[in-house]
Amino acid sequence: MQGITDARYRRQHYTTYGGVAEYYTPFARVERGRIRDKEKKDLLPERNQGVPTVPQVIARDRSEFATLCDSLQRMGWGRIDINMGCPFPLQATAGRGSGILPHVERIEGILQEVALRTDVAFSIKMRLGWDDPMQCFEILPMINQSPIMQVTLHPRLGVQQYEGTVDMDACSLFYDGCEKPLVYNGDIHSVADIRRVVKAFPRLHAVMIGRGLVENPTLARDYSMDQR
Repeated sequence: MQGITDARYRRQHYTTYGGVAEYYTPFARVERGRIRDKEKKDLLPERNQGVPTVPQVIARDRSEFATLCDSLQRMGWGRIDINMGCPFPLQATAGRGSGILPHVERIEGILQEVALRTDVAFSIKMRLGWDDPMQCFEILPMINQSPIMQVTLHPRLGVQQYEGTVDMDACSLFYDGCEKPLVYNGDIHSVADIRRVVKAFPRLHAVMIGRGLVENPTLARDYSMDQR
C-alpha cells in the first residue's frame, strides 16, 4: 500500500505481530527512464534484511518492465511481483496496474520478458479486468503457459476501485481455470473472512491481506493461531 507499508512498517509488523509469510512492497515504477528513487531506497537489501519481502513493480509495457527488473536484479532480488491490479486512476489511465488488462499485446510482451529472465521467480497480482470481467480470461491461457509461479486475484474491476462487492462467481471461474498456485485478495477484514474464502476455494495457495492488516495488525497472527 503506497505511502504506508514501507520497509519501516514491514519490519515493525514482522517483529511485533508476525503471522505473515511474505510482505509485498508498494509498487516500484519508472520515472524519467529509471526506477523511481523513493521506491529504490525502500528496496535496498539492507532495509529489508531478515524480513520475508517480495518487491512489486508496475509497468505499462515490456520496456518499462525490463527497466525495473534490471534495477531490482542489480540489487540482488531474485523474486518479483508484477502489479496488474492497482485501480488508482493516475496509474490505470496510463495503462499500468489494472489499466493494462485490456491490452493483451502488452501483457504478452511482459510475459515474454519474464520467460527470458530464468534467474528470477515472477508472480502476478491482478483484477478481473479494467472494465470487463472477461478480460482476465483472455489473458489466463498466456499466464498458464508462462513461467509465472503464482497468481493473486482481487475479484473486482479496476473501475470499481474499492467500491461495491467482490465478484465471487467470476472468481470461482478463474479459480477453476487457473493452473498456477492461486492467492485470493479482497475484502479480508477478519478471521471469519479468511475462513469463508478458504472454505469456498480449498485449493487456494494463500490469502493476501492489504487494508485489513493495516486496520487490524494482529489479523494474520490471529488466523495462524486459529489453525492450531
